[in-house]
Amino acid sequence: MRVTLSQPIGAPRGTVWEVLTDWERQAEWMLDALAVEVITPYRTGVGVTVVCPTRILGVTIRDVLRVTRWIEGEVLEVVHLGKVIKGTAAFELSDAGTGTVVDWWEHIDPPLGRFGALVADHIIAPLTAAIFRRSLRRFAALCEHESRRT
Repeated sequence: MRVTLSQPIGAPRGTVWEVLTDWERQAEWMLDALAVEVITPYRTGVGVTVVCPTRILGVTIRDVLRVTRWIEGEVLEVVHLGKVIKGTAAFELSDAGTGTVVDWWEHIDPPLGRFGALVADHIIAPLTAAIFRRSLRRFAALCEHESRRT
């Protein structure tokens, strides 16, 4: 299952990156994230690992993510290591006039073989896209607010 979305943000890329990598604040804008906790002794770069209880269809699942690619101000890629959620995801930032465009993609390997893939493609993917779309709008508003403050 793959979900890909894009969101223009009226804030400079540095501000967007700062908000994105403020791990605990992700729960402010990610609708399905209940909290985010960094479990490595460091907070930046490849290897940073976070735990994020995530609500999916009313059920809370422990999502564990590890940063696999970190290009400061440009790319944050992670692998999902949880028992239920497995796959990869990334946020890719690019300049757009006076603002930034954020591309967010997730590639999730659904459980339960072909049945899980069918359910994921026809039910989970559209729901996930709607949640991510709303989350990205909240993220944009948060970044724009931070940009105005500084």
